Amino acid sequence: MFLSRVEIPWDAARNPYNLHRQLWHLFPGEDRESRSSDDETRQGFLFRIEENATGRPARLLVQSRRAPTRANGLLLVGTREITPCPSAGQRLAFVLTANPVKTIVDAQRDAKPGKQSEKCRVPFIKEEEQRQWLLRKLGEAGEVEAVSVLPHAPVYFHKGSRAGKLVTATFEGVLRVRDPDRLAALLANGIGPAKAFGCGLLLVRRI
Repeated sequence: MFLSRVEIPWDAARNPYNLHRQLWHLFPGEDRESRSSDDETRQGFLFRIEENATGRPARLLVQSRRAPTRANGLLLVGTREITPCPSAGQRLAFVLTANPVKTIVDAQRDAKPGKQSEKCRVPFIKEEEQRQWLLRKLGEAGEVEAVSVLPHAPVYFHKGSRAGKLVTATFEGVLRVRDPDRLAALLANGIGPAKAFGCGLLLVRRI
């Protein structure tokens, strides 16, 4: 895998929905994501928004299975190859920006034109609910020894003529590895929904 630092000009980054679309230019010919669940192998890339201040280029950290290529309009600051090799019992510091949600049955589906699914995602708002969501997601991979939760202001975006909103949070803590293979899968495939908006990239380091 590869980790890259990328900058996207403000005009192309002001709508969060466009960040993912811009990053695809770094991977010409790459197959688009087609997974139906988080348990399947991920295609494409994951990314994390490091900085996205109004009027300034967005700074992103991108994790990909293949090295990116330079593309017009995007600044590829640097790339390095990584080979995560977690081991049982190892203690790792981690950081993850995610979109903690639960899936519920939409009781108002019939009143929403064009809506096909009976289910919808509802964000967890309370900090303890978000923490418990993280523990469930990481539970098979390892034991979370400590974690802090940093809430973020809602992310508003436009997809065509529709407006949307995401609730995100950043988790920072310490994990003791229980299942190295499961952790390696999470590192490669990401955690939770909204990956097209910079959620899901799990980063770890030795301590």
